[in-house]
Amino acid sequence: MHYLLVLLFVFGPFAYAAVFPPEGQADTCDASTAGQFTVCAEDSEAGGSGGSSGSSGPAMRECRYFANGTIDVPTMTIISAWVEVGSRPCIGDEVAEPSSSSGSWQTQTVVELRDKFTALATKPIAFWNPGGEIEFLDVFDLRVQAQTEVFSGNLLGKPAQIRFRPVSSRWELSNGDVLYGFHNSHSFDNAGTYLAQAHLRYEVDYKYASGNWVFEAAQWELSSNKLTIPVIERKRLTLLVG
Repeated sequence: MHYLLVLLFVFGPFAYAAVFPPEGQADTCDASTAGQFTVCAEDSEAGGSGGSSGSSGPAMRECRYFANGTIDVPTMTIISAWVEVGSRPCIGDEVAEPSSSSGSWQTQTVVELRDKFTALATKPIAFWNPGGEIEFLDVFDLRVQAQTEVFSGNLLGKPAQIRFRPVSSRWELSNGDVLYGFHNSHSFDNAGTYLAQAHLRYEVDYKYASGNWVFEAAQWELSSNKLTIPVIERKRLTLLVG
């Protein structure tokens, strides 16, 4: 039994995004704002034994508990086994039917393995030219630096990749102006101190094992650093010729 899960984190609380089979066919899912992107994989290994006795065996139930033996301290590994009813607490406490009334017995153990791979996109860097102070009506350049990043890792011993693609950029200026594009030229009509910040939209893809890339598994924005642009009005001297 194989599952592939995708999670999208929000620098704190996180939300499940979707459940994917190993072939890479993804269900649609909701995603939140920018943060770190995590791909999770699950696998299971089953084993068992059986036999018979001269009298009826005890009632059995399927029991799930964490690898540390508890039901309230989660671990990456979950143990699933058939145990005697009442012999131990189990996650969910769902009692299975008695294993048999004919004197035969059977136990089965399923070990669930979980793994995750996380990547974090680099924050875009904004800058402007010529820098320093400029005079009102002077034209200046705004630029934001961002590039496609691919991170490689492993899930349960199989290769996995996460890719961040910056696809568009929106500039917000403190005077209310909005510009679009990774590179812009602009000017201000009045003297003052202005702020400018770029907001980049990213599309997130991932690839697991030998499957194909899953495109646009998530979309969100990352904001750049804020730029401070001082705009002045230079005093001009008037020369009188008499």
